[in-house]
Amino acid sequence: MSGDEREKRRVGVRKNHLHMSRAEKRRFVNAVLEIKRRGIFDQFVQLHIQINSDDYLAKLGGKRIGHVNPGLFPWHRQYLMNFERELQKVDPRVTLPYWDWTTDQGADSPLWDEEFMGGNGRPGDNRVMTGPFARDNGWKINISVVSDGSEPAPVNGHYTTDDRDYLVRDFGTLTPNLPTPKELQDTLDLPVYDSFPWNHTSGRETPFASFRNHLEGYAKFPWEPAFGKLHGAGHVWVGGHMMYIGSPNDPVFFLHHCFIDKLWSVWQRQHPDVPHYLPLEPTLDVPDVHTKLPPWNTLTPGDLTDHRRFYQYDDDCD
Repeated sequence: MSGDEREKRRVGVRKNHLHMSRAEKRRFVNAVLEIKRRGIFDQFVQLHIQINSDDYLAKLGGKRIGHVNPGLFPWHRQYLMNFERELQKVDPRVTLPYWDWTTDQGADSPLWDEEFMGGNGRPGDNRVMTGPFARDNGWKINISVVSDGSEPAPVNGHYTTDDRDYLVRDFGTLTPNLPTPKELQDTLDLPVYDSFPWNHTSGRETPFASFRNHLEGYAKFPWEPAFGKLHGAGHVWVGGHMMYIGSPNDPVFFLHHCFIDKLWSVWQRQHPDVPHYLPLEPTLDVPDVHTKLPPWNTLTPGDLTDHRRFYQYDDDCD
């Protein structure tokens, strides 16, 4: 066996949750519950709140790292990798699953089974009552925020404390439909990773030169509905905690973003002859390909562009 083959065997394989065994799902849930018990899970929530708020406040000018800029994919890739490694300290067999919301839609999906993510919130207060992440089953929200209402929540960096200690979901209220395969493919067909001004306005007009911004959900094609797209639509459809920057409080956040991470690799395969990250040169306010990403300051977007050195997806060899 070659060195490359041995290395490939060492990396974990991330699966569509629909293809996981019952035992694999149980190990994943148990590992999440254990890092929550140790206080580690809430550290990831706090980090996301801090970075996300700063990014949104700086969307029209100022330093952005993990949202509303080209760093969206590499920053979240390192964030997910660090989370996955914490799970593997509990159980080395665990890898992150992903949720393909283009085909796996609705409240009747196995995703929301009582033994896995649990279901929708109840009428009235939208409190999740079923599954391992229900408050009655021990899952307590320790740090979260809600929009202060000064502007639309997806671009709002101003938040107030959310004192609910239970997980909230509200399926399909603000956007009734999850994205379709056609909507996703239209964005995957875009050949340019990102473009000036490197924020929520990039690629909004022809030739739509920002795969990143279209997948993030701020840029839309003229034929698309006005509210909700791809990454953004996944958050909004689940609703509740997933609507705001404390979204990692809902463990489905990690399955959602694992799919977003996978889609960056799908786009790379579809466009092998273009830069898989931009900008390539130092650029005001946003990470270039050589910038070590805060707060870890260990890996650059260039280091993170090819996921296969760290893990595989279940269809990488198709």
